Amino acid sequence: MDIRDRIAAEVGKLSPEMQEQVLRFVSSLVSGVPKGENGAILREFSGSLDRKSAHEMIQAIEEACEQVDAAEW
Repeated sequence: MDIRDRIAAEVGKLSPEMQEQVLRFVSSLVSGVPKGENGAILREFSGSLDRKSAHEMIQAIEEACEQVDAAEW
């Protein structure tokens, strides 16, 4: 039994909803890395924040992001 047959056999055991989830996952693998915005488009926003606002944004990100709340899960 090759890998495709093994995958098909395992997926066949799943509910239709879970099979749809597997399909979305496999599709995401095939499509590769999502494409971001062109740098030239983003450049138009350069300088749109004043120094104080930029500092406040950086501070808020550092305080609130990458924090793990073990009780949340």
